[in-house]
Amino acid sequence: MPTGFSVPPAVVRTPAEELETFRLQDGLRIELVAAEPLVRDPIVAKFDAAGRLWVVQFETYMRDAEATGELEPNSSVVVLHDDDGDGQMDRSVPFLSNVVLPRAVLPIRAGQPGGGALVILPPDLVFAVDKDGDLVADEQRVVASGFEAGLQNPEHSGNGLLWGLDNRIHLANDARMWRCVTKPDGQLEFVEERGAGGGQWGITQDDCGRLFFNYNADWLRCDLVPGRYASRLPGLRMAGLNYQVVKNQDIWPSRVTPGINRGGRDGMLEKGMLQRNTGVCAPLVYRGDRLQDSNGNVFVCEPCGHLVRRFVLSDTDARMKGRNALDRAEFLTSTDERFRPVNLTQGPDGALYVVDMYRGVIQHRNFVTTFLRKQIEARELEKPIGMGRIWRIVADGSDPSPQPSLAGASTQQLVAALADPCGWRRDTAQRSLVLDRPLAAVVPLQERLRGEDPVYAKIHALSVLSGMEQLSHNDLRVVLHDDDPDLGAFALGLTPPFLSQGDPVLFSQCEALVGHASPSVRWHLALALGGVEGPRGAQALVICAALAPSAAEDPVMRDALVNAVAGREAEFLRSFMQQEEFGQSAAALLRLLGRTAAKSRDGERQRELLQVTAACMHGFAQRAILQGFVDALPKAAAQRVSFFVFAVTPQSLMAMARTGQPKVQTLVRQILESIELRPETAAPDLGVAADDLTAVQRGRIAGGAQVYRSICAACHQHDGRGMAGLAPPLRDSEWVTGDAERLIKIALHGVRGPIEAAGVSFDGEMAGQRHMSNDDLAAVLSWLRRAWDHRQEPVSPAEVDAVRKRFAERQTAWTAKELGDT
Repeated sequence: MPTGFSVPPAVVRTPAEELETFRLQDGLRIELVAAEPLVRDPIVAKFDAAGRLWVVQFETYMRDAEATGELEPNSSVVVLHDDDGDGQMDRSVPFLSNVVLPRAVLPIRAGQPGGGALVILPPDLVFAVDKDGDLVADEQRVVASGFEAGLQNPEHSGNGLLWGLDNRIHLANDARMWRCVTKPDGQLEFVEERGAGGGQWGITQDDCGRLFFNYNADWLRCDLVPGRYASRLPGLRMAGLNYQVVKNQDIWPSRVTPGINRGGRDGMLEKGMLQRNTGVCAPLVYRGDRLQDSNGNVFVCEPCGHLVRRFVLSDTDARMKGRNALDRAEFLTSTDERFRPVNLTQGPDGALYVVDMYRGVIQHRNFVTTFLRKQIEARELEKPIGMGRIWRIVADGSDPSPQPSLAGASTQQLVAALADPCGWRRDTAQRSLVLDRPLAAVVPLQERLRGEDPVYAKIHALSVLSGMEQLSHNDLRVVLHDDDPDLGAFALGLTPPFLSQGDPVLFSQCEALVGHASPSVRWHLALALGGVEGPRGAQALVICAALAPSAAEDPVMRDALVNAVAGREAEFLRSFMQQEEFGQSAAALLRLLGRTAAKSRDGERQRELLQVTAACMHGFAQRAILQGFVDALPKAAAQRVSFFVFAVTPQSLMAMARTGQPKVQTLVRQILESIELRPETAAPDLGVAADDLTAVQRGRIAGGAQVYRSICAACHQHDGRGMAGLAPPLRDSEWVTGDAERLIKIALHGVRGPIEAAGVSFDGEMAGQRHMSNDDLAAVLSWLRRAWDHRQEPVSPAEVDAVRKRFAERQTAWTAKELGDT
């Protein structure tokens, strides 16, 4: 137990008693909306168009420190009703009962026959259909699988289900997203696309459609550009994605906080008080006028510190920065150790709603440290369960009375709601219009683009017109004449189909935006040009070349340009070399251009770029692009031999090898040493190499693939490339393909940064998986050492057991230095 400070008892309080423990920013008040037994173990809440509150209940999660019975089908999704309009919920209707650990909910046409809700029910995402409109699900249609981690590793599984301004349904912790389309027969169809999928628990958006999310020890991050562009170049970590908005991770709780997972680490506790965040989650951009001057601020939960933080955002050269709205204090804190704010939502009334799981233990079994386990056992924090509260925060003196329902609203009312100060009402009206596609909305929406409405109303109008497939060339021309950079950036994302058709006015407008003062407009312009297809693609590349000089000191622009010209690097380079500004300042862009072409494993694409490079008379350009090719090589020497595959050695390499530049010659030699000549130039199969394995080893590796999908992929991603801020890459990682014992140590006890893997720096902490059996660990590690064209020896259960026994007393994660010394 901690010493040097007293620990107040973790008293179980009634809602009225808990209310007395809150400390809230001056000028606001907090009031109860719902409590047990109406809600039990709530983790997510969302309002539907009629103002009903949908709540996901984690009723079997961590009943005790061993997670006993966690996979029993006893959790649920319920709908809360405020029958008398007094702001407090009166009854709870079970929409989905007897399910296992539901993760998220998004009501769609709720209460209408054939409507229902998207729900993450691990291992699947389902559309739970309410056939008769009684708010009870009648059937479940599987939309997608791949959510197995929600059963074995629920702290790191896809969640969120946010309908964005781009009319895509976004997740945190999962790179997939979906478009919801109404088919001619009225049925809803969900079309999967690829995004970026940053974050850990919770996702939100601002008035421009930028996505915000976070990680347990990182207050706030955002995507400065749409994550959908990441799918063009899966191997490129775009600088504009997963951007850290807040660097200071300090925290100011109002009570001692010993019941935390990392309490034993230096600097986490001082006199029992948490000093740095450790469980932040569920960000919400508040978009409304009911919380004093909080419009555009971001609220973030920290359940381990029993508080909610408020951040004020600023925009400096299109890069978002956040600061604590209060000096050495928090927006909302509690002295009740069981106050666990785990989710935030904005309501139809403009109020801020706080989901309070009200528990002593919220960490999952996979991550309960020895320090926390002692706290749980000594102070009986695991009991009781089955409680929970939902709170509402509004300004003092305000009357957050129920607003007119948007369920059944007329087309005119929905279009009018797009200009409402409340972001929830705008988002809900947008969703209804896109799903129902009333043609009567088209003219009023177009008039809104040409009127004096706020920028956010125009962005919503653009979004609805696009979602209804009624957006026109003229609509975009009008909007791109507007001076507002946020409106321009959003509109550019809608231009590729029109540019592909050869609209000369739009092309002219895009050319004029090359010198725009806002970096965000230039980023979005480059990315939009990358979507131009067909004969007009060459014209788009010329504009990209004109943008290239602005990338010299701007890593976001560099990544945007390389993303935009993916697969056409040689043609882009030809255009760029004709620019007067082509010079030494372009070296960083050219190096990245070479690296991404090399990473593609596309021999023809690589050959064409090398051919243009060899013809370039500028030595700096040859050095930069060749260095990019070398940057792409795996660190492990054994993996370099066949990294580049050609039918014959490119003559361009031989030509550059004959130059008198020693640096160029050295780089060419490194590339030549990594070439394998094959009759076919297709890239090698990146599946599991198993031709030299025994039947037992093959069976073990097949099982390891399943273990990876269930437990590891949520953090490290299905393609093994990791996730910035959360998990380092495993693909081409020297820690995976190197010494097997070192890899086993990491799997058993974890590793903490700073550490570098596959050229990516990581400064977080990966938890060990000692709870897994020797067989499962051996299986997944063997799979890793053979996946993605790795060729290392598999790992046996006996090897895992030997390392486990030799380091049985170790309780802390390894450091890179320790692993390098053994």
